[in-house]
Amino acid sequence: MRKIFILIIFTLVSVTSSYGQGMSTTNTRAKFKSLFIYNFTKYTEWPENYKKGDFVIGVVSDSDLADALEQAAATKKINSQNVVVKRINSTDDISQCHVLYVNGKTSAEVSPFIEKAKGFSCLIITEGTGMIESVAAINFVIVGSAIKFEMNKSRFENRDLIVSNSLDKLATKVIN
Repeated sequence: MRKIFILIIFTLVSVTSSYGQGMSTTNTRAKFKSLFIYNFTKYTEWPENYKKGDFVIGVVSDSDLADALEQAAATKKINSQNVVVKRINSTDDISQCHVLYVNGKTSAEVSPFIEKAKGFSCLIITEGTGMIESVAAINFVIVGSAIKFEMNKSRFENRDLIVSNSLDKLATKVIN
């Protein structure tokens, strides 16, 4: 029953995102990506030492997404933790976080940020062609006019994260 509910929610988000993109508002896309990110956290388990203190989401080069995540953080918690959105402008700003979203179209653009976060158990999320093969655990893709995602399960494991099998059933592409 829960899997059906999850599928319905992701389908509604995808359908609604298609409508929102027809209106061509960047803020609408950012809101849907923030909903996806919050949902990804429900199906990811972090190591014990990440279950205390604030739940930190780092956002590189996407102020609209950071705004949408901050709005949600005002009323939501993740795993009973307060959510803090950290805007990251350079690799020097990288510190321990639970989720790291890196905006960039090429592997060369995002790799320095991913490399700097190498020692952290953070969920790496990107948006760009080929990112799922090279650096990301989750990569946003546009299918038609809808926002979807693909995932690389080994990238979860490499960061000591446990991902629910329910999530891979919703992805457009899964790499083991």
